[in-house]
Amino acid sequence: MDPDFHRNVFINCPFDAEYEALLQAAVFCVVYFGFNPRLASERLEAGENRLDKIVDFIKRSRYSIHDLSRCRANQVGEFLRMNMPFELGVDLGYRRSGAEGAHQKKFLIFEREPYDLKRTLSDIAGQDVDHHRDNYETVIKKVRDFFRVEAGVNAPGPSKLVSDYATFQGWMIEKKIHEGHSEREAVNLPTQERVDEMTAWVRLGRPGEYQPA
Repeated sequence: MDPDFHRNVFINCPFDAEYEALLQAAVFCVVYFGFNPRLASERLEAGENRLDKIVDFIKRSRYSIHDLSRCRANQVGEFLRMNMPFELGVDLGYRRSGAEGAHQKKFLIFEREPYDLKRTLSDIAGQDVDHHRDNYETVIKKVRDFFRVEAGVNAPGPSKLVSDYATFQGWMIEKKIHEGHSEREAVNLPTQERVDEMTAWVRLGRPGEYQPA
């Protein structure tokens, strides 16, 4: 078992501009509470098999956040995105595999609107599913509640987390501009670089403003 198994969080979600605000809100909460987010986009090495990478993350993570909110088409001719339900199925299968620690795995599953998944994925019956209606503040609240209950973290209230998230964003943009990024570049960082900045901000005591060294 990975020594960080109890601190790792596998995040299965879309990776596109439309979803970005929700992803960053979820990742922020994970880092804020002292956990390690594990995402397929954290490593950029093109030769790595994606499925092997996903399975590795699943095995190494006690907690998982699965967002299936993009499994519903928004317009005629749009294809459904099947990666997310597929990866949820792999994760559920691993939890039932009998492997060391697998039975300890905990899942937070998102849909966009209430009961969406019951219409499209009836086999998910029996799993608790939360909806977020594409609202990043709702994501923060639901992720906060999940870790408060399932991991016993000492979590502040949702409003405090939303405020701290805004503070972090301002701090990070100031820092990146100081390092030579444009403002546009500062808000479009690679996933792992943004996670690194979140981790640095938490370790510095969650400052309100960036202070160059």
